[in-house]
Amino acid sequence: MSVSLNESLDAQPSMNDLLNYASATPGVFKDINVGEVVKGSVLSISKNEVLIDLPMLGLGVVRGMELYNDEYLSSIKPGAEIEALVINLENEKGMVELSFRAIGRDQIWNELQDIYEKKGSTEAKVVHANRGGLMVKVRGVIGFLPASLLSPSHSIKQTSLSESNTLLKQMQKYIGQSFSVKIDDLDRESDKLIVSEKAVSDEMVGQKLSKYKVGDVIEGRVSGIVDFGLFIRFDTDLEGLIHISELAWKKVEDPRESFSLGQLVKAKIISIDGDGRVNLSIKQTQDNPWVNFSETTKVGTVIKARVSKITTYGAICVTENQIQGLCYIGQMSETPIDNPSKIHDILKVGQEYDFTVIEIHPSDYRLSLSLLPYDIAVKIDSEIKAKRDLPKIEDLVESVPALEPEAPQTIEIKKAKKPKAIEAEPAKETTVTE
Repeated sequence: MSVSLNESLDAQPSMNDLLNYASATPGVFKDINVGEVVKGSVLSISKNEVLIDLPMLGLGVVRGMELYNDEYLSSIKPGAEIEALVINLENEKGMVELSFRAIGRDQIWNELQDIYEKKGSTEAKVVHANRGGLMVKVRGVIGFLPASLLSPSHSIKQTSLSESNTLLKQMQKYIGQSFSVKIDDLDRESDKLIVSEKAVSDEMVGQKLSKYKVGDVIEGRVSGIVDFGLFIRFDTDLEGLIHISELAWKKVEDPRESFSLGQLVKAKIISIDGDGRVNLSIKQTQDNPWVNFSETTKVGTVIKARVSKITTYGAICVTENQIQGLCYIGQMSETPIDNPSKIHDILKVGQEYDFTVIEIHPSDYRLSLSLLPYDIAVKIDSEIKAKRDLPKIEDLVESVPALEPEAPQTIEIKKAKKPKAIEAEPAKETTVTE
């Protein structure tokens, strides 16, 4: 006898009712178990739950934490065929309780693995920052973007030690932004995901750099100031380094004193290496002042120069045409200066003085100056060099020939003669008389 579903079940049958009916009517419903993956059609999507029509099973629901994440949920559309994991055969509303967590995780990691193998790119949203880099979310998976793998346009440079310019504060400004990245490394078992923005920019940089060559002059803005030079951004997302020795013909002690962030500069490309690193020079865009200076200034000439720095060994001075020279401590007075602090009593930083030119070496960019008249300065200079040329004590020791040891003297020891035996005298007879 056949059983009618409408006759045997209420208007809203429970899962147990459906299973009982299925057992009485073979072939109408299929058996399911907790942990089984089922397929169905999406009926509706809301912020907190997704209703799914499960053929031969009834109505299923995914809600709360089982929705997995917003990224996965946004990929689901009404009417789409979808898979879900059974976690409860019947909830309080009589529906099959389902989960997207395991299904969604596997699907997203499969997508990430496919992107990684095909060397494709994807979007990464920055959610947190630390000194080592940025925590990002890629399709709902938390990953890490190291600071060293940021593109040149986002890379951080230490510009000063003040609190407002710390590396961490600079990194935090990227929170909420999205970057195009490539997957550098991943491991789904340990939920490890490392991404690189630099890998994406390197592709574009390679294409842009192909139109530049060594010797080209570019115009860009200072994007970073460090102890060893400047970073210059040009052509939107290209970046080059100007080493401190290429900033000017004079010696630059601290780039921060002469340049500022955002400053527009012109520089010549002096090298492009295989990794796309560009080295630039500002001074090579300018005439070499040493050429003209060496032609117009002779040894013994008195010139004006401004003191730019005082050190323990002398004063750094700059001429009006930006030639930098040194006035050695021994060339400031005929009387030897026994304490470097006394230099401040003779010269003041920022003030201009008359100096005698002692030596000019344009090939080495070296200029020696003196506060003394030329004849006295030359005499002192010779004495200083003579002292520098004195042989070292080690050399003196090595130059002394080693003394050869004297031959040992032979002492002849004569054997003593054996003394003769002393013979005892014969005993005398004694006569006793009565």
